[in-house]
Amino acid sequence: MMVVFGAGASYDSAPTHPPPPRSIPDPLGPQRLPLANQLFEERALFAPILERFRDAQPVVPWLRHLEGGKTVESVLEQLQAEVDSDPRRHRQLAAIRYYLQSAISSCESAWDGAAARGVTNYKTLLDLIEHARKPDEKVCLVTFNYDTMLEAALPTVEVEIRSIGDYVASKSYKVIKLHGSVNWGREVEPLVNNVTAVGDAELLALLLKGAATLKMTDRYHVANQIPIVRLDANRPLVPAIAIPVQSKGAFECPAEHLKVLHECLPEVRRMLVVGWRATDAPFLRLLHDRGRQAIRGLVVAGGPAQAPDVIANLGRGLDRPGALLSTKGGFTDLILQHEADAFVTSS
Repeated sequence: MMVVFGAGASYDSAPTHPPPPRSIPDPLGPQRLPLANQLFEERALFAPILERFRDAQPVVPWLRHLEGGKTVESVLEQLQAEVDSDPRRHRQLAAIRYYLQSAISSCESAWDGAAARGVTNYKTLLDLIEHARKPDEKVCLVTFNYDTMLEAALPTVEVEIRSIGDYVASKSYKVIKLHGSVNWGREVEPLVNNVTAVGDAELLALLLKGAATLKMTDRYHVANQIPIVRLDANRPLVPAIAIPVQSKGAFECPAEHLKVLHECLPEVRRMLVVGWRATDAPFLRLLHDRGRQAIRGLVVAGGPAQAPDVIANLGRGLDRPGALLSTKGGFTDLILQHEADAFVTSS
């Protein structure tokens, strides 16, 4: 079985505090994990972070005030397309990566303190899966989220994440974070001869200033540092976070994790989709090219109005026979109304 998580899963992650209908103000909105178009909202929690990464400030109005059908992804894609003609865009996009790392980390902490208190739908879903899982059955957990709510739930199935290798070390559970994580850093070649002599603040300034010429490596590390600037005295890091763009051009994920994903896909018979819009073209291509001839799917999209679009996107990506059904509500409904029970226990 494969479970795919998108932003909607973390948005609706606390069973005691599900999001209210859009017509009703959300009292926990300032702490709730944001959806894509909420990433640059004028929240008290986000404001001081944006003040720190000032290179991002000139483009924030376009990302905050979305008009004419634009999305955060479409605006960021346009900015990325301009890097060759305007070198400032490199620094601005690098600052946005740092902003996203800090903002999502802070929001996740606030959300746990204000609402979740350690009790999440992620943990209950994993408990349900483990209860039904046959001894030799493998589960592949794919997430497009930057936050670490899934990692916090993994001890429920006796998986502990302390290093990059731990994500795919379990025989029963493989965890793939295709767009990176707030606690991942990617090594870059040193910008100065003696990194040890440079303080964290100065190193951060150098990494932002030199964003256009950074030499990225393929070495990823778990690094619980905000903002991420180094693994140790001699090895600088940048946040391993994919800029959310409309075309979803590339993954931000270790090669060893992608190899495991490629190996898992031909074995997937059932796919549970929670809060993912199914708009990531590279992943849909993988499903199409490496998936089985028939996959049964259950889509959790927040409500019946949103589900048809997700099912249509999945259908185009899969392009093969199979049943794609939807639940009546969101992640909390999936758990409290036991909408996943029959699907998870089926073979």
